[in-house]
Amino acid sequence: MLGRMPHYFLLFSFSLFFLGIIIGTNFSEHYDIPSDVNFLPLLEREFSKSMFSFSYIFLNNLKVVLLLSFGGVLTFGGLTFLNLIFNGVNVGVMFYAYLNLGELKTFFLLILPHGIFEISAIIIAGVAGFKIPYEILRFALGKKEEIITEEDAKEFFKLVLISIILIFIAALIESTITLKIAESLG
Repeated sequence: MLGRMPHYFLLFSFSLFFLGIIIGTNFSEHYDIPSDVNFLPLLEREFSKSMFSFSYIFLNNLKVVLLLSFGGVLTFGGLTFLNLIFNGVNVGVMFYAYLNLGELKTFFLLILPHGIFEISAIIIAGVAGFKIPYEILRFALGKKEEIITEEDAKEFFKLVLISIILIFIAALIESTITLKIAESLG
């Protein structure tokens, strides 16, 4: 899947996402969430039923994948770097909130069904976001003849397409299975 691109970019993207989880968890640790606070009215006001529709979830995650991949191309990997961490921070904050409430089982029930696909898509989009800057750097260092080859472009778009397919699957699962799990828990 990664052709000539070193496989460590997959590990690098995963590591940035995981670093974000650690940051989110540690950042949340400094703020106490009282266990007697009822967040339900706030959640009902902030989140409408349409936010849990397939199209809303898919389009929101599509923006993330496009920002990670094409944003990385436009910023020489900068947006990819920051967004991998930021998306991990979101997961870390949620993890800590559920941990603090003693609801880790609920966290995993709500995240795992669609998260397996969504997090994989985010990490693969991260690899795509580093692909073109990596090839430009190789060209600048005299390690290749052409700045971007047809093969480089094919690899980039293949990674983006895989990410889109994965978020499509994740959105289907999140808007159906995860939503049913959430309704049965609450």
